[in-house]
Amino acid sequence: MIRLKERFTQLTLRNRLILTFACFIVIPFIIIGGTLSWLYVESNRHMILDAAVESNKQIVRNIDTSLNPILRLSMYPVQDKAILQMMHKDYTASPYPLYERSQDYDTAGGIIKNSILLYSDLIDSVVIYQSKNRMVIGRSNDDYMNHAYLETEFQQEPYVRKIIENKGLFVPIGVHPEKLMSYDNTPVVSIGRAIVDPYSKENLGFILLNISVDKLKTLWSDIRFTTHTGFYLIDEDRRIIYSKNKREIGEWAADVIGNDFVHMDGEQKGLLENNNEYFIASTSHISNWMAVTIIPKNELFAFVNTIVRTIAISLLVLLGLSMLSSIYIATGITKPLLNLQRKMKLVSQGNLDVTIDIQKGEVGKISVTIDNMLKEIRRLIQQIYQDEQEKRNLEALALQSQIKPHFIYNTLNVIKWMAKIQGASGIEEALTAFTSVIKFTAKTESDYVTISDEVVFIKSYTKILEFRYFNKFEVSFNIDPAVMDYKTLKFLLQPLIENAVFHGFDEIPYKGELTVSIFEDSGSLNMIVADNGRGFNAERRKDEPSKTGDQLNEIGVKNIRKRIKLHFGEDYGLWITSEEGSGTVAKIVVPVINNNHEGETK
Repeated sequence: MIRLKERFTQLTLRNRLILTFACFIVIPFIIIGGTLSWLYVESNRHMILDAAVESNKQIVRNIDTSLNPILRLSMYPVQDKAILQMMHKDYTASPYPLYERSQDYDTAGGIIKNSILLYSDLIDSVVIYQSKNRMVIGRSNDDYMNHAYLETEFQQEPYVRKIIENKGLFVPIGVHPEKLMSYDNTPVVSIGRAIVDPYSKENLGFILLNISVDKLKTLWSDIRFTTHTGFYLIDEDRRIIYSKNKREIGEWAADVIGNDFVHMDGEQKGLLENNNEYFIASTSHISNWMAVTIIPKNELFAFVNTIVRTIAISLLVLLGLSMLSSIYIATGITKPLLNLQRKMKLVSQGNLDVTIDIQKGEVGKISVTIDNMLKEIRRLIQQIYQDEQEKRNLEALALQSQIKPHFIYNTLNVIKWMAKIQGASGIEEALTAFTSVIKFTAKTESDYVTISDEVVFIKSYTKILEFRYFNKFEVSFNIDPAVMDYKTLKFLLQPLIENAVFHGFDEIPYKGELTVSIFEDSGSLNMIVADNGRGFNAERRKDEPSKTGDQLNEIGVKNIRKRIKLHFGEDYGLWITSEEGSGTVAKIVVPVINNNHEGETK
């Protein structure tokens, strides 16, 4: 079971769907179709067999019903005084034996014709035989009688002896040739009864009522369950009374029907089945005759088998259509998924120019979402590429201010030592500050510096400006010690200080004051450069400082804003407020970056 489950899980989604559909279609089809077909076959089998058995029994009942009046008629000679007197006569003792025999013959013949034959259409001929004179005293047929047979063989017939031995009981006589009153020995069956004196119990003779085999056919309709259904009527000695093949009449039933007939002796074994045929037998309780119907199996269930085949073919067609439908449905479900999988594989390999283009169904909705996502990814990649390109351009612009710092730094060190030797302390101090500035600009290994390094750089830079402008302004620093280890971008404050000195303190009649403040507020790092210079209004506002030939002045306010936006996003930046004659305040807000990892906020 576990192995089957593993194999099932290893199948593709399409094959799993087809297999699942097949299980839900095939199994019910087999169970329901097989059960219905079996029930249909069994019900029809029993119904047809029951109908055949009932038809066979009905034939026997018809025979018994028709024989009952004949049995009663066989009692007529005992009940009729005239005939009973005739049976006692000894015609050899009569003075006129021929005349008396003729008179009695006519009387008996009239009674047979007018009182016996009228009560049954089955009776073909009637004979009343007197044992004392060994003569026929009455018969229904005056046309012909075989006297030689009567005198020599008639009394020796087995059925005649059987009638006499039964002493007045009726005797059904199976098929035998009618030799007494027939030219061509017509096969007949008979009912015989000995005529016994009711008082002395003397056996006076017998009456024989013959029934033509052809007339027996009127007792049943020629019902054929199949084309080759066979019907046989068999007498008490198991000879064939009736068959469609007249040559089989009088033959032993076992020789004609076969060994299977041996097993059909009595109603308790009324249904026998072999590989090819059904044998149905019903036995008469009156005559002990047996009606046997033989039905070929292949013909009996031919119609049923046709129906079953039709049902089976219909089920197979429906099953095939269902399987095709399941394959179509499974393919319709999995094909878009496989297409989506192939496209996503291309995406995973780095091809972002893929278009899914699946329009229908839930997968179509997913494909539209993925297409939009890929478009957004392509846009973001392009945006990142442009931002990085712009960042590199800005960094290159910032690096242009370094004007070969290593060469300048080495040269200034030589001049500083020369000033020290000559005792020019002011020159030495200015060169020391300038050297510190150049040293700071030479740090190109990272875009980020600590606040402490930035402060040292700004102090050195403002000291150089103080020497240049002959103490025209004063600088004060308000730095929170807690932020000294934080990091920020290089060269954020220098352009603002430069603008304050070059533009704010230009041509003012008083001493300028410049304040640099750095502190943390609400999770952000605030850097403020404030001056009491001349300020400016909106019409005169300038984002870039005036150019004085010094390349450091090319780094302007616009450059600061772009760098902050590229590195930290839209929530951070530079804000400048100023009024003409009231000074200027420049405020930079950037995220707090700890001292361990660049770009990580505190």
